[in-house]
Amino acid sequence: MRKRALVVGLGIAGMSAAIGLRRAGWTPVIVERAPERRTGGYFIFLFPEGRQAAVDLGIAGHLHTRNPDWEPGGITWALDRRGNRKPALGFLDQPGPAAVLRGDIEVALWRSITGDVTGDGVDGGAQDPVEVRFATTPIEITEGSAEVQVLLEDAGTGARYRESFDLVVGADGLRSSLHHRRAAQGTDQAAAVRPVEPCDRGAAFGRPRTDPQGRPPPAGSGGHRTAGSGPVRHDAVTTMPTSSQVNAGSAAC
Repeated sequence: MRKRALVVGLGIAGMSAAIGLRRAGWTPVIVERAPERRTGGYFIFLFPEGRQAAVDLGIAGHLHTRNPDWEPGGITWALDRRGNRKPALGFLDQPGPAAVLRGDIEVALWRSITGDVTGDGVDGGAQDPVEVRFATTPIEITEGSAEVQVLLEDAGTGARYRESFDLVVGADGLRSSLHHRRAAQGTDQAAAVRPVEPCDRGAAFGRPRTDPQGRPPPAGSGGHRTAGSGPVRHDAVTTMPTSSQVNAGSAAC
């Protein structure tokens, strides 16, 4: 009998975990508290390690990169504040990662878990679709000697029901309700319940990306204007440090 795994969260991590579990012979079930997929997102740079992960998951053939096609004689221009332009390096002229949107990765993973694959990578063909339950959250988790009992709630109907699984995977983000719930129950395993900023980011190396409430800094506080060919997160941009700031930050660490 195939072992069953409950994966909490339909993001990149959750779907990737479900694909890996399915390949290992498990029967994964994904629950997602949102009523539908989140197909949007920001630009993500796909480094070689990420590309290899996509190959290993069997989704590389469905992953659409946003790098422009190279054309002979094509020129990328850089504009200064006065509107003057000069030749500059384009995406394909620079070494480094491919530019993709989060939604591109989400679509590729979704096609895999729904069985819509055509023999890409190591999957070797179509796979059984993974069961996905939207608007569903785990309310209570009880570990037994041989299985885990999970109380699930359907937000649409308000109905609650119990199911047993051999494994529960928490992949519902930094503000994971599952991790908080497990920590509150006194689990003997470590649970990350809040993100931790690295020592070399933030106010020590320029302006804070956001204030303590998560809001962007006020206008005129020294922020930078940022342009991109896709949506840009204000809290994903930070000023680059000077050498003196680097030395001061290293001493503070």
